[in-house]
Amino acid sequence: MWNRFSPKLMIAVGALLLLTGISYWAYNAVLPRTQPISVPEAVAGVPVTKKIFGADAVTEVTLVHGKEFPMTSGVIAIYGDNLATVWVSSSAQNTIAAQMVQAMTNKIAEGRSPFTSPKTRPLNGRTVYEMNGMGQQHFYFQAGKLVIWLTADKTIAEKALGEITAFYP
Repeated sequence: MWNRFSPKLMIAVGALLLLTGISYWAYNAVLPRTQPISVPEAVAGVPVTKKIFGADAVTEVTLVHGKEFPMTSGVIAIYGDNLATVWVSSSAQNTIAAQMVQAMTNKIAEGRSPFTSPKTRPLNGRTVYEMNGMGQQHFYFQAGKLVIWLTADKTIAEKALGEITAFYP
């Protein structure tokens, strides 16, 4: 009996492997080649003291959000003694970045986060979401395929925000 099903089973397994290979190739062909994301060397006069790039940054962002966003790259930059932190995530398309921003806004609006409800304001041609929490001011916005989150001490928050929105046009 095994001999009768063996050729059909082998054909099915071969077809499945072929389909998997073609799917993997097609997926990689449409994804843009990721470029390293740059960050300012200083924000509001405070120098960068630590940078986390690539997969490590994507993992950190995923841990913070508690879910996986379709990110292609990321970077986290810490300035001074945690006076400011910039989290930058890159996605394959602008629409995915917009969905990421909307998902963050919805999650914060649920009221189970340490942040106040986000307020919006226009700045340098985009909508910036602003809130307070954990002793700092927080801002996030979309810049094309990028989503940027800035956390800053209240003494430098506005200056840092102006510099970050100018750095990521």
